[in-house]
Amino acid sequence: MLTLETLRGLLAETLGRPMPPLTPETRFEALPGWDSVVHLSVLLEAERAAGRALTARQMVEARTVGDLLGALGGEP
Repeated sequence: MLTLETLRGLLAETLGRPMPPLTPETRFEALPGWDSVVHLSVLLEAERAAGRALTARQMVEARTVGDLLGALGGEP
């Protein structure tokens, strides 16, 4: 199951920098270094970690940490 801490680790690895504490309300676009390529990379890594696939709609609508966790059946 994908957790908030697992996602934080994925973000830190993808962005190549430590991540501040995350909440379900954290908007991806507010993270330093965020862009569309990072967004796609994080979505793909999160899918792999969760063992589930996102639909195209879920990918587009995943704007916050909570959105992504909810779409992948994770927990905050």
